[in-house]
Amino acid sequence: QGLVRANFGNPALQWEVGKKFDFGMDASFLQERLSITADIFRNTTEKMITQDAAPTASGLLYSVANNGGMQTNGVELSVNARIINKDRLKWDVGFNIATYRNKITKLPGNSMQTQYAGATILTQVGLPAGMFYGYKTNGVYTSNAEAASAGISVRNSKGDLVPQQGGDLRFVDVNNDKIIDTKDMQVIGNPNPDYTGGITTGVTYDRVTVSALFTFSHGNSLYNYTRREIESESSAQNQSLAILNRWRADGQVTAVPRASYGDPSGNSSFSDRWIEDGSYLRLRTLSVSYDVPFKYKFFKYVKIYATGNNLLTFTRYLGYDPEFAANENILLQGIDTTLEPQFRT
Repeated sequence: QGLVRANFGNPALQWEVGKKFDFGMDASFLQERLSITADIFRNTTEKMITQDAAPTASGLLYSVANNGGMQTNGVELSVNARIINKDRLKWDVGFNIATYRNKITKLPGNSMQTQYAGATILTQVGLPAGMFYGYKTNGVYTSNAEAASAGISVRNSKGDLVPQQGGDLRFVDVNNDKIIDTKDMQVIGNPNPDYTGGITTGVTYDRVTVSALFTFSHGNSLYNYTRREIESESSAQNQSLAILNRWRADGQVTAVPRASYGDPSGNSSFSDRWIEDGSYLRLRTLSVSYDVPFKYKFFKYVKIYATGNNLLTFTRYLGYDPEFAANENILLQGIDTTLEPQFRT
């Protein structure tokens, strides 16, 4: 038994400094039947708390300091209008869209890599936080002869070179040294969306009202960890039906590499094979209501309604749900570790 020092005290450590600027505009037209709201914002974080690498002689891996910085710029726009405004018929429509761009402005060593669920996450000055960092691929070798002519080898975890063969993934050799290793890793995805937003609409006719809310996101990348587990073809565990299309013989053209126990060629490595488009359009809420006349004392009517949530989702994402957060940590966005989907009610 004994004691181990967890860290050094830092008397200079202080709170992070957050600066926010927002310029907004609200305008109404046509006797307020059309309203527009626009916002431009900039959020800057200075003296961001970081874990700085500590000298080896200290016996510690890192020390806590205020050596980071980050900036986020964004625009939000909202438009609401009453299209029809009759006594018995009213129709309201609303639309909002938002976009932001995040970047690291200061970091010890200008770059750092973190690991989560088999993914390498790059955070670097000048780039958004939490970028997916791995290997890019360009199909599957259709034959042993094609792989041999390429002359590419993969460096395994032991440092040995394993020549690629038919059915292996064709990894992009960034530095053209005929060896696939960490020097060939590059940014393969950005979990931050290009834009997000929503659409609302509501129609009222006499006593009946139908309203709906759609939400959407576009341009964000997701890491499907679940699919990596059930399509890696490297162990004895059950796999998904997708591997029925795996490479089996020379000349076969497929996007699914061969099955190889232990994965000596690194086909299940963290690559764009597991990165998917997270764009979606979702019917989040649909509600139908009816006002039943009920004139008694201070009552005017009784509202009867039915509401459905998460009724439809349009997406190319192959996981359960394209809308999730593994953790509130900014470095863990867009990682689907078999998370529970939002349910329909």
